[in-house]
Amino acid sequence: MKAIAKKVWCHLSLTDEERRYVKDVRSSDALDVDTFSDLVKHVAYISYHNPEFSLFFRAQDEDYRTRDGSSSLYPSIYRSLPTTSRHNSLTNRFNTLQRAEEALAAQFVTQRFLGRAKIEKFREVRWALLQHYSVCRTPLLDVTHSLRVACSFAMDAGEDQAYVFVLGFPHVSGSISYSVEEELLNVKLLSICPPRAIRPYFQEGFLVGSFPSSEVTRSEQLDVARRLIAKFRLNITTFADRNFTPIPHETLYPSNDQMKRVCDRIRAASIK
Repeated sequence: MKAIAKKVWCHLSLTDEERRYVKDVRSSDALDVDTFSDLVKHVAYISYHNPEFSLFFRAQDEDYRTRDGSSSLYPSIYRSLPTTSRHNSLTNRFNTLQRAEEALAAQFVTQRFLGRAKIEKFREVRWALLQHYSVCRTPLLDVTHSLRVACSFAMDAGEDQAYVFVLGFPHVSGSISYSVEEELLNVKLLSICPPRAIRPYFQEGFLVGSFPSSEVTRSEQLDVARRLIAKFRLNITTFADRNFTPIPHETLYPSNDQMKRVCDRIRAASIK
């Protein structure tokens, strides 16, 4: 994945109206935000001044940093690798992923889910479903196109504060968007999930990652924070206001989701 090369309007621009390089955004502190209304105003400013990007959001409980102090957003398969035998650990994770992919494809046949052809043809679709339902680690990162959904996830964590990261990607052109120039891919879950997969429709979920994907080593090119253009720290105790009521946990994670039940079985069989 290529980093955004040009200067962008970011959360720091809200005070000095100066554009920054992404490396400066990543090393900066997040902007504190007290209410959803304030956050919407900030994001509106950033969106207006960066029309070449489609904005996506990710909520986390921490702003995880690299050794040099830069924010980092690696997909799950590349996180927390041991310093020794890193290659073996990554190989094992991809072996687990392959087993889960095969099981998922088989379940699409057994359960007669719509979308069998896509599941068999595109591994990115298999990865997207396995990541979104937390079956195993994958080379993709969960994001959403909805600021309301991202903030609901932030508040659902039950902490006093949480972070919302704003990422800039090329505009989405289909259910699976590949950008050869930017070396990234974007999977729109609403376009690839069968109707019996309910969760993605409530979460307005997307999965992003590098293209083509590396399966043997972790490198800086795989860090999605190379597309980071803003970060905000939410004060959870004051954040909800008259313009925002968090989406309930049971709505974000509906219990009547047949795909979840299938993925739970795959997780139990694939993770050893």
